[in-house]
Amino acid sequence: MTSLDTAIGVLDASALNGRPRPTPRVLQFGEGNFLRAFVDWKIDRMNEAGNDWGVVVVRPIAGGNPHFLNEQDGLYTVLSRGVDENGAKVSEARVVGCVRREIAAHGAWDDVLAQARDPNITVVISNTTDAGIAYVPTVAYADAPQVSFPGKMTRLLHERWKAFGGKAEFGWQMIACELIDHNGDELRRIVLQHAAEWKLEPAFIAWVETANTFYNTLVDRIVPGYPRAEAEDLHKELGYVDGFMTATELFNLFVIERKPGMADLRLPLAKFDENTIVVPDVTPYKTRKVAILNGAHTGLCPLALLAGVPTVGEAVTSKAGAAFIARLLQQEVIPFLTLPKAELDAFADAVLRRFANPYIRHLWYDISLNGLVKYQTRNLERLEAHIDRFRKPAPLMTLSLAAWLAFYLGRFEGAKDLPPRDSADILAKVAAIGALDDGSATGRDAMIGAYLAEAAFWGRSIDTPMLRAAVRAAFARLTDAPFTFAELELWLTEV
Repeated sequence: MTSLDTAIGVLDASALNGRPRPTPRVLQFGEGNFLRAFVDWKIDRMNEAGNDWGVVVVRPIAGGNPHFLNEQDGLYTVLSRGVDENGAKVSEARVVGCVRREIAAHGAWDDVLAQARDPNITVVISNTTDAGIAYVPTVAYADAPQVSFPGKMTRLLHERWKAFGGKAEFGWQMIACELIDHNGDELRRIVLQHAAEWKLEPAFIAWVETANTFYNTLVDRIVPGYPRAEAEDLHKELGYVDGFMTATELFNLFVIERKPGMADLRLPLAKFDENTIVVPDVTPYKTRKVAILNGAHTGLCPLALLAGVPTVGEAVTSKAGAAFIARLLQQEVIPFLTLPKAELDAFADAVLRRFANPYIRHLWYDISLNGLVKYQTRNLERLEAHIDRFRKPAPLMTLSLAAWLAFYLGRFEGAKDLPPRDSADILAKVAAIGALDDGSATGRDAMIGAYLAEAAFWGRSIDTPMLRAAVRAAFARLTDAPFTFAELELWLTEV
């Protein structure tokens, strides 16, 4: 126990100010910062409206944080911090009380299986990392536990089927929050694959297919996690010590896909939380996030790195950076998306506030990891749509495309301290392409053509005379003299 623990005490139920603790009804796979500052935070706020939804957290993998939420009776603080619609800084602290306990799958598997036999547990939520919903052929029914999350779910569903005699009303609703496309569909597919490979009863497989529902989702909230650098000051301000305090941004969006014919959601989040929505198709919302949020990051990233601007906040609060992002979104992204323009504009405005969040120091160099594939998946579709519609390349997307080549080739001041981070194969291809530039106009043209033609970067060749000429001109302007945001500001006035 530290001197601070002794002076002000550790977080306990007194911080709930009389709020009751709810009945466990949700089984949650994942104890990390994201679920605690996103779904659990939402559930806790929902409970204040008279609902009774408690959460039992399962730690799905061995290791991790040596401390368990049980040490604080499941309590922890979420700090929601950012810039509101009026540009004011906001910091809101909430003690979350919906988590009742944490169980380790490795070491207490029988206790996890017991949750399947609890009639009150009706919803399963998961975020087991991007690679969590994956097929592992070596998992077996008798494993305790299965190494993969779908393996664990198959075993738990079979336990529940046996416990309640296969009655349909005891089927579960699975809400997958992993950051992969069609996360619920993929979990369902692998569960059924395991059930077939393990030769489980046909009646059980039919029960999984008909009595259980797997929902696809889109989740969106930046959660930096434990604010270590300022923890002591925050503890003094809060009046207690909290080893599980979690910092997050103000923005939050939870989109749950309920396809036609699927059961209504038991967890009534959408009725009490305006930032949780249930839709028949999550795809337009995912496209919006990728194109606007991720696409804006990827569009400005190489330009900021070339200009020596290290963080997102510094870039978007500058005149040039703010103008670049606003124009990119309004002229080269939003016109090519399908949701209503008012919704897209509102989301874009929120993105700009998120980027300017003074509580989050987001480094462009971190964002640059695997930058070429990010451009392919986040920006290329809008670049090509602009060419198709207007018969000319989108100027800001084109400048970004050229800047990524300059960044990967190290053609900027300070490059030795910011080497590109990508696979060895991609880096080797970039180096070979860069070697084509021998200082002549022909060599420069050959380099740009090879860059645009490389299928390893774009999935196919995107080299056309029109795009090559535009990228060649942009590359020259970026690299023939030191590039700064003052140059970017000037460039924006010319295109």
